[in-house]
Parts: sequence; C-alpha cells; structure tokens
Amino acid sequence: MSLERPTQNSTLTGGQNVPWFRQFWPWFIIALPASAVIASFISLWLAVSNPDQLIVTEDEYRQIRSDLKAQTPAQDNDKAETGAPDPESN
Repeated sequence: MSLERPTQNSTLTGGQNVPWFRQFWPWFIIALPASAVIASFISLWLAVSNPDQLIVTEDEYRQIRSDLKAQTPAQDNDKAETGAPDPESN
C-alpha cells in the first residue's frame, strides 16, 4: 500500500488560489454600480449643456399673463350675477 500525498496543486480546481482581483465576479459586481454612476454623469452633462428652450418669449408671456388677469375677474362676476353654484366649491 503506497501512501502518496497529493500535491497541493493537484487537488485544487481552477481558480481557487487566485487573488480576488483576478476573478470575474468582483469586477462584474463593481461594474454595475460604476456604470450607473457614469450614466448619471453623462445625463448631468447633457442636461447642463443642452438647456430647455423657451416656447414663448418674455413679451408673449407678459401679454398672455395680462390677458389671463383681465379675464379672471370677469368670469367671477358672471357667476355671481347668474346665481349659478360654483362647481369647484364642493
């Protein structure tokens, strides 16, 4: 009966004596949140470099606002004269 002791390398399966930074899964797990951080910086850069354009100019905005202010009291007076209940007061 021969009692040979197996050497350490013969009993190891692939990848057991490899440092963590040479393995695939730690880098995969690190890459997921890192890619989210990179994507957020790209989104921030896009938002800062391409601001939203105004649909109306300042003059048009002032005109629309003054028109709306002029219409609001007239609508309130019409409701008071007809005696109709206000549907929003429920």
